[in-house]
Amino acid sequence: MTRARRLGRLLVEVLPPFVAALLLLPWVISYGRAWPWQPSTIDLQVYVYAVRDMLAGLNIFETTTPFWNLYFIYPPIAAVLMVPLAFGPYAFWQVVWTLALVGAQQTVLRRCGVQRGWALGLLGVAVVLAVEPIRTTLGYGQVNTLLMALVVADLLPDRPGPDGVLPRRRIPQGTLIGLAAAIKLTPMLFVVFAFLAGRRRVAVTGVVSFLAFTGLGAVLLFSETVEFFFGLSGGDTRTASPLYTGNQSLLGVFFRLWDTSRTTTLLGLAVAGIVALLGTLVAAHWWRRGEQVFAVALVGLCTCLASPLSWTHHYVWILPMAVAVLRSRIPRWARLLAGAWVLWVCACLPLAALPYGGGRERTFDALQQLVANLGPVLGVLLVAGLAWQLVVSARTERSAAVTARR
Repeated sequence: MTRARRLGRLLVEVLPPFVAALLLLPWVISYGRAWPWQPSTIDLQVYVYAVRDMLAGLNIFETTTPFWNLYFIYPPIAAVLMVPLAFGPYAFWQVVWTLALVGAQQTVLRRCGVQRGWALGLLGVAVVLAVEPIRTTLGYGQVNTLLMALVVADLLPDRPGPDGVLPRRRIPQGTLIGLAAAIKLTPMLFVVFAFLAGRRRVAVTGVVSFLAFTGLGAVLLFSETVEFFFGLSGGDTRTASPLYTGNQSLLGVFFRLWDTSRTTTLLGLAVAGIVALLGTLVAAHWWRRGEQVFAVALVGLCTCLASPLSWTHHYVWILPMAVAVLRSRIPRWARLLAGAWVLWVCACLPLAALPYGGGRERTFDALQQLVANLGPVLGVLLVAGLAWQLVVSARTERSAAVTARR
């Protein structure tokens, strides 16, 4: 394919969802304006203000944004990597950031096996319009899709090589996972996954990459790095409580069903950790079975279940999960359950149908609790069901082997 044809194909794949995103952006988050075009990308605004304060010698964790009063809560290396945001008009970065998010979304779809060309471009438009985590990540100007694209780029080849051999890479595999984990800690679960799946060099590279990027942040912003790892990473995030309906993590489920005590917190985190480890073990099994897209999607789901705070827009991992539901050879019941979870997350009924904020979650009746917590529960059922099937299969194979020896 000539360079001109490659460029034409790229435009066909990226331009339609990019235009759709630009048109939709002012309507996603409150107080946006369509004319003059002024989307309310409030998280991107946090990044911009934090980077400007950092360059002025101020503490990035004391930065707040006008009107919304939001704080920067990422590791300091994230601010270092976002330095270009300090230069140029804000509207310019809104457009560029949107293009980067759409490009990342299309890259994930392509690497998950979606047909290239107009099919990918039109599917990208549908994703922007209909998939709530992707749409709100665009609306907020968040980083979720970018981090997912880093992980996917490390684990799923862009084009299958002969006999399933991965194409030659320009950087060591695992580097991008470590970078994603340095920016936001939850992708570290993919390092555990790589180790369990037998990709130990990838896991080691991921750890080294994480330490290198984190170390760079510590060299440049030492006090802020200490503050993050001994404060913000321990739960002092200065955001909404885990009780909030928009928090679709397992800890949020425990808070809404019981209370917000320390005992409930520890129990919720322990259960979330067990589910994440179990899901990662199951994902490693399916990776070895050749279902790489499903395996990556399952680990992504587990990162959201395990994190103390997983807002609805963090669930961008339904993108590879949706492709896996349609294309993988996992059990039929698992495809139906995973498909139901994907549709539920896309609809985002917890925020669309329920009152929330100000502790209203404490007064939920049984039906409201079901709506608020069904998403994480479906995720746990998927992980538990796959784990149980794996145990049953192992027992059956063991019994068959014993019988054969007799």
